[in-house]
Amino acid sequence: MTITTPKLTFEEYLKYDDGTDKRYELVNGELIPMSLGSGQHGALTDTIIRPLA
Repeated sequence: MTITTPKLTFEEYLKYDDGTDKRYELVNGELIPMSLGSGQHGALTDTIIRPLA
C-alpha cells in the first residue's frame, strides 16, 4: 500500500503552523524540514537571527 501526502500550495505553506519552531521549505508541494546549521554556519545563523526574533 502506498501512502500519499497531499501537496500544499504556496498559500497553504505560508499559513502552515505546526506549533513548533521547526522551519520548513516547500519543495514540489511537500514540506521539507530545514536542517539546523552546524559549526560556524550554525553560530553565524544564530547570531544573525537572534536579534530579529
